Parts: sequence; structure tokens; C-alpha cells
Amino acid sequence: MSTESIASTGRAGVDWRRAEFVLTLLAFIGFLTLPIRITTIYSGLPAHPLFVHVPVILIPSTIVAAIVFMVRRDWFARYGIALAVVSIVAMSSIFLAMQAGAALRGELNLQGETAKLISEHSQAAHILAIVYVLFTATLIVTFAAQRISGGMPTGLGIVDGLLSEKSMFAALRVLLVVLSIGAGYMCFRTGDLGAKAVWQGRLQATHGGFPGGPGGGPGEARLFGPSGAGAP
Repeated sequence: MSTESIASTGRAGVDWRRAEFVLTLLAFIGFLTLPIRITTIYSGLPAHPLFVHVPVILIPSTIVAAIVFMVRRDWFARYGIALAVVSIVAMSSIFLAMQAGAALRGELNLQGETAKLISEHSQAAHILAIVYVLFTATLIVTFAAQRISGGMPTGLGIVDGLLSEKSMFAALRVLLVVLSIGAGYMCFRTGDLGAKAVWQGRLQATHGGFPGGPGGGPGEARLFGPSGAGAP
């Protein structure tokens, strides 16, 4: 695509109905869930154990799809919008799960090894959130680059100029694969630490880890009772 054609498109005006703009807007809307803290759900059960199921399912699905689409670019052109929307939903679900986990952690007086695992689990979740936000942003930009380099400019001169080169599209594809691997690893690590914290507390509760007993803090048994069904 020539510079002249990009410039003429920019002069003609911006078509805000383009998918790139809609996906960018949805991504910003997804950040609205960042400060939302839902602590409990039905019958007072903690919300975190329920919320974590959403990113646990969606994150691996989106990163596998992204890697496949980087190989099958025709699939990316056809289903890229759907993948980006699901990624935005997954990103928002991470925020909700983190806030719910922080609320649950604040209600429990955890000590010992369980408290350490919960802290590591929380730190890993924060890293996962950062990596997955970058993944989602790169996914949207890569989708835009494929369309722009294929002759479908957005009408924004700067954006079209940056993303019109085939080499930029190739670099974004490599970056997206790297971020997919990173997000996949952090998703596994976060879930693994959470599961270890849960089973650590169960074992301590079984072998004398009840409140006031050896091997457990006063809040560890509550982590798995009616007032707390999972790790934050």
C-alpha cells in the first residue's frame, strides 16, 4: 500500500465502525472491572473460587488459539475479532478474580506455609494480569496490522503508517507468540500455587491444623469451611 493511498484515506475521514476501533473501545471498557470487588455470592460463599474458573478456562483457550492463528493467518482474518473479544472477557475476569481473592484473603488470618503460598499466589496473579493485558493489546494491534497491511487502512495516518509494513506484522506475530507462552506459564504457576495453598490448608486441618492446634493458624481452617472455599 502506498503512502499516497494511506494519506488520501486519512483525508477522507475515519470510519469509526472499523473493528479495530470497536475492539480498542471494548478493551478500555474491560478495565472498568479492575476496581470492582465482589466478595461473596449465593449463601455467602466466597466469590473467588467461582470467579477463577473463568480465566482458568479462557486464558489457555485464547493463547492456544492465538498461536494457531499466527500460523493460519486466514483463520486469524476470519476469527480474529471473536478471539479478541474473548481475550477481553478473560482479561476482565482476571481483575474480578484478583479483587475477590484479595477480599477473601483479608477476611482470613492465615499463618505459616499457607500464608506464604497465598502471598506467592497473589504475586503470580498480578504478573499474570500484566502479561495478559499485554497479550490482549498485542492481539488487537496484530489484528489491525494484518488488515492494514492487507489493504484495509483505518483512516488514521499515523496508525496506518506504522502498521502497513509486512515486517511490522511479522514482528507482532512473533511478539504475540512470546506473550502467549508467557501468559500460559503464569496461568499455570498462579493456579499451581493456589492449589498448593488449598491442599496445604486441608492437610494442616486434617493433621492438627485447626485453630489453636499445632501446624495451623487461627484462620487456616476457615479457608476451607463454609466461610471460605478457596485460596485468594
